[in-house]
Amino acid sequence: MKSKLAVTLLIAGLLSIGAWSIHGETGKDKGVTYQYDVIDDPTGTLGYDKGVKKLNEYGANGWEIVGVFYAPNAYPKLYLKRTIR
Repeated sequence: MKSKLAVTLLIAGLLSIGAWSIHGETGKDKGVTYQYDVIDDPTGTLGYDKGVKKLNEYGANGWEIVGVFYAPNAYPKLYLKRTIR
């Protein structure tokens, strides 16, 4: 009786793992490529108001900031990425 229960639980566990590995990563699209760009922080180069306007333009075109690099005596570098379908 205990061995039948153990086998049933083992099979249920393996089926759960298989279903998770097939359907668990639904956020990854196949065939999606990305475009990257690196720019100086426009809030530093253009001033705050114009810089934020420029960042909003990037955002409207599908760009998102994925990283920032700070170097001494330079404007921060913004690493941008957008999806190409």
